[in-house]
Amino acid sequence: MPSKKEKIVITAALPYANGDIHIGHLLEYIQADISARFLRMIGKDVLYICASDMHGTPVEVNAKKAGKKPQEFANEFWKEHQKDFAAFHIKFDNYYKTHSAENKELSELFFATLRKKGFIQIKSMNTIYCEQDQRYLPDRYVKGTCPNCGAEGQYGDICESCSSVLKAVDLINPKCSLCGKTPIEKESEHYFFSLGKFTAQLKKWLASADIQPEINHLLQEWLTKGLEDWCISRDEPYFGFEIPDSKKETGEKKYFYVWLDAPIGYISSTENYCQKKLLGKLSWEDYWKKGKVHHFIGKDIVYFHYLFWPALLLAMDIPLPKLTTHGFITVNGQKMSKSRGTFFTAKDFLALYPAEALRFFYASHLDRKVIDVDLNLQNFKAVNNNVLMGSLGNYCYRVLTFAEKNYGSVLDVASEKELTAEVVKLQQEVLDAYQSLNFKEAVKKIVQIADIGNSYFQNSEVWKDKDSVKSRAKVGWCVNVARILAVLCSPILPEFSLKIAKAFGEKELSLESLTKPWKGKLKPIEHLVKKIEETPPKDVPVSLKDADASQQQAFPLQLRVGKIIEVKDHPQADSLYMLKVDLGPELGKKQVVAGLKKHLDKGQLLDRKAVFCTNIKPAKIRGELSEVMVLAPDDGIQVTLIDAEKSKLGAEATFQGLSASTSPILFEQFTQLVMTVKDGKVWFEGKKLSTAVEDLLAAGVKDGARVK
Repeated sequence: MPSKKEKIVITAALPYANGDIHIGHLLEYIQADISARFLRMIGKDVLYICASDMHGTPVEVNAKKAGKKPQEFANEFWKEHQKDFAAFHIKFDNYYKTHSAENKELSELFFATLRKKGFIQIKSMNTIYCEQDQRYLPDRYVKGTCPNCGAEGQYGDICESCSSVLKAVDLINPKCSLCGKTPIEKESEHYFFSLGKFTAQLKKWLASADIQPEINHLLQEWLTKGLEDWCISRDEPYFGFEIPDSKKETGEKKYFYVWLDAPIGYISSTENYCQKKLLGKLSWEDYWKKGKVHHFIGKDIVYFHYLFWPALLLAMDIPLPKLTTHGFITVNGQKMSKSRGTFFTAKDFLALYPAEALRFFYASHLDRKVIDVDLNLQNFKAVNNNVLMGSLGNYCYRVLTFAEKNYGSVLDVASEKELTAEVVKLQQEVLDAYQSLNFKEAVKKIVQIADIGNSYFQNSEVWKDKDSVKSRAKVGWCVNVARILAVLCSPILPEFSLKIAKAFGEKELSLESLTKPWKGKLKPIEHLVKKIEETPPKDVPVSLKDADASQQQAFPLQLRVGKIIEVKDHPQADSLYMLKVDLGPELGKKQVVAGLKKHLDKGQLLDRKAVFCTNIKPAKIRGELSEVMVLAPDDGIQVTLIDAEKSKLGAEATFQGLSASTSPILFEQFTQLVMTVKDGKVWFEGKKLSTAVEDLLAAGVKDGARVK
């Protein structure tokens, strides 16, 4: 029976059935999948809906080149897309297609309703016509120079450089993408949707909706400029739905523009689910009119999803959705490129690396900021090998293997009130981070729980007295932490979580299962994480083997300005200080264990603003936790700090042109970076270290001093 809970529909943009899924696409589908899995985990009634976008001239033209009918051609990609998504553990409740009876019926319903309400008119317009190919050219088959920013090679619908919405007839020096000839303008009658009539309603919605600041700024520019009537029809030849009575009304057959029936595809996929899975007990209206909808999209289709689509929904009296927009994927700091070996289809990438390694990496970089994510392959391997495997995977595998081999079951669980309270607090912070779509923070907190477990297990040294009641109880506590981790990481790492569930003799682990300590029989645990080697397998194409060769553009350290507010002697080491550092409101106060005692006295450190590495993996140094690391230039005689007196606490320090990584880094990796001092400033590969307000100084050391 259908659930009586509030219904939530999650969608990702419909991939075009004209090419392979690639790793740039996967960011969005993984992001939406994590959200859907989390909501299911906390008991929500969620549908994760998608479909292949099958209509448009590119499908029609490329099908002809392949000697296939458009529907046959698009269906092949529809099937391949589903395989690619499944390989990356992306779990749709329904994956449909826009070329369907349901979508045709709904598109015609939208059109008829809009027309009845007076929101559609027929108007003459100049269109682009290629005399060489003897056909009208849709927007994506015309390329030219953007009239707004001057960017060359732009399509006739939207400029990828300045995001301006274009018309093909407005392009400077347009060329036919099929033959390269200069097309002509030709008058034709078309159907227009009165988008401008919804300006006031859209402004009101945007003022109250949870819109990301970067997107809101763009939308306000478009609204200020004014919304023009939107052409929703295209000339034949065109693969799509013919508009009823169009030949009678305009003299030629017209077809629904793909951007009309594609978003309606979200609804038709929902309806297909209702008929197929729920046997008609509910309809799409139960989800779209009575529930909530959340679209995940890329920043390249903002105009369509924040203005055109909401206006259609307003006209149809359908509540407006929530939207979350993400940036693009770059590889090694640059746009994906086949010539550089950094354009990966989903299949290419899976031949090289594990699917969950990509899910974990993407999650560790995703929040609601509209920024590009750089898949730096060295960082990617470091995150997999050092964090996913080295911290999270190693802890769960080690503890569960130890418990199963030595005891076979858990009979008692140590109370450990303080540590348990800390884990419970972090557990709630993980759930809060998922809820706010801050997956980056969720990953950070999950790893912190694993680090607590690792430290406890290591310091307990249960293997020295493994058969004692006390040791058994301590191992029981560690096993329960592994269980918590399996639940918390399941939205990101479903396969990882499932393997741990099997070790507990269960099909899956639920949030409710964490309400009390677990006791019971254990089964052998499978290997959880696969290490990524330095080189791909020999049978991978050469272009992919060379993918790591691109010069690294991102800097692997996240550097922040902090103030030393306390200096104490280390209780177990004569050469070490324990510093308390204020890193501003975002990061708060952290502890640093630093080997500065032989070089600087307490007075030279207290109240000093300096630079700290905040993504160094926390470690215990002689029994005391060091959470971040202070950067200290050393010329072999003198040691100093990097001063940042004019900068705010928490301000980012970067080397010119390099973006900072947020991925955790080990100290051994830090030592491989060559940062040196010249003329009192800090340099890395010819780039100077600075904050937004000042170049950072390293006074008192000679040129050539290494930053350690």
